[in-house]
Amino acid sequence: MQSKNVLFIRPGLSLLVIPNWLSQQESDDLVIDLLNCLDWSQGAIRLFGRNIDEPRITSWCGDVPYTYSNRELVPKPWPINLVKIRDALDHLLTCQEIQTQHGLNHCLLNYYRAGTDSMGWHRDNEPELGRHPVVVSLSLGEPRRFRLKSRINKAIPPLTFDLGHGDLLVMYGTTQEYWEHALVKTKKIVGGRMNLTFRSVSIL
Repeated sequence: MQSKNVLFIRPGLSLLVIPNWLSQQESDDLVIDLLNCLDWSQGAIRLFGRNIDEPRITSWCGDVPYTYSNRELVPKPWPINLVKIRDALDHLLTCQEIQTQHGLNHCLLNYYRAGTDSMGWHRDNEPELGRHPVVVSLSLGEPRRFRLKSRINKAIPPLTFDLGHGDLLVMYGTTQEYWEHALVKTKKIVGGRMNLTFRSVSIL
């Protein structure tokens, strides 16, 4: 695991980016293990009174339930490889003095099968994530474009990252209140990309 930290501070935004936090071999091994050991499915979310299939497949594990867009993810056991990653990330947050409510006790995994799979503009601001959510995002596989934009000041330039194999991104502070983010579609022919998002979830 590497430790070349890049910190981005903008009005309302606190962002830590660590390129190649996992090595090439560590990333290769992890993505193969997770594709094989986890149950993957295409979820649906409720928007405008109807169910819409998510443009990606998902899996998860966690100590407590987590709900987003009216979809409830019940507790599921952690595979041993994710326990090791979670513990290393908890240690990293402590070293960076980034505090969570209850430790990283939930992981939502998204697998983007091709460039047409995506994640629209949104905030991770569910009540059970607390006032200042910490979201730790680990990318595996093909690089994809991740964008953030301010909700309160359109004059602030958006941030764009091409997150690739083993790259780590941490959103914290008031980021989820004042900024939103998306994984945008691409017409390029690209392979699969997996994203692991670790969160600190409370039971309300």
